[in-house]
Amino acid sequence: MKTILHTVDIRDATPDKVFEVLATQVGLARWWTTKVKADVRLGGTVDFTFGATFNPEMEITALEEPKLVAWKCVGGHEPWAENTFRFEIEPREEGSILFFRQVYAEELSDEEYGRYNFNWGYYLESLRLLVETGRGRPYLAETPAEKK
Repeated sequence: MKTILHTVDIRDATPDKVFEVLATQVGLARWWTTKVKADVRLGGTVDFTFGATFNPEMEITALEEPKLVAWKCVGGHEPWAENTFRFEIEPREEGSILFFRQVYAEELSDEEYGRYNFNWGYYLESLRLLVETGRGRPYLAETPAEKK
């Protein structure tokens, strides 16, 4: 199975600060998508809204402050069904390092894999910018009513 791996060096941000943007509704909305509904607790779910066809629902499978957030996709985007996601945070002398891993439950095409890998790179950079500068670059989600 394919796996996406990213390592992100984050300067001037403690693991606590990185954990906060991964483990709160407000934090997630500031770097991934602006439409998030989160029940942040072990076994809780996080619903992410991007548009008509990509709206993953994640179950929180690990929450260990300030070092680990893990999810399992339980709905909302078929190609990610049963995929697991891990965000591991370690302290560094000048800040933190974030290790991200997405493990696919089903094989997918190289084109799909490349697209998801590229997008994770973009949004993990958004996360880094958020904790280093206070401003991320999340997807600006709109509901159908807001588009009118």
